[in-house]
Amino acid sequence: MTKFSPRDVTLALILLSPVCFLATAAIQQLQLVEDFVLPILHHFFLRKDIPFVMIGIMFVWTYVITASLSVLAQSAGLKNGYDNNEPRLYKSMLKGALGRVVAAHQVALENSPVFFTAVVIASLNKVPPTYRISFSVIYTILRIFHTILYILDFDYARAVIHIMALSCIGWLFAFALIPQFESNYSTVVEVVTLLKSVSDEPTWNFEK
Repeated sequence: MTKFSPRDVTLALILLSPVCFLATAAIQQLQLVEDFVLPILHHFFLRKDIPFVMIGIMFVWTYVITASLSVLAQSAGLKNGYDNNEPRLYKSMLKGALGRVVAAHQVALENSPVFFTAVVIASLNKVPPTYRISFSVIYTILRIFHTILYILDFDYARAVIHIMALSCIGWLFAFALIPQFESNYSTVVEVVTLLKSVSDEPTWNFEK
């Protein structure tokens, strides 16, 4: 069981948040989505529609898949099975993996509407497709991994993935709502490039 004091949580958030924002920017700049995910999606969807396809995937993941798993977990974990008359009353009684299934569904419920909003606002404000597509795809992949890690109880990894997913929403809102943000984003790109160049230095290369 991992427990943190309020001071520990605050310090972790202060340290992790910038790192997670840079991590998602690095994923976007390295064009991992363009190289590995988009070729598959392009077989089925138009490029301009992909952010909305991600909304559809997250809708199904949140309101069908994790919702169904949550009901199954409650029916398996509660003594008298799933109570359809009081479906939310006994969730706190579930422990272990079954409790985490329900909790993962609740986290998905809390975050999906904000993601939907971010994609729509980014599209209405004509954020460049490169950013809309990459950050919406990265968010979707991270959120699915988050649910899996939550259920399997990889708590540290799950927390990092959660913040990274939120950072994707933050980037979408920033591009959509902050004037001339793309020029400011170039500064972030420079930081990512600098970190990559440092990591590529022979001093840090331990391969023989």
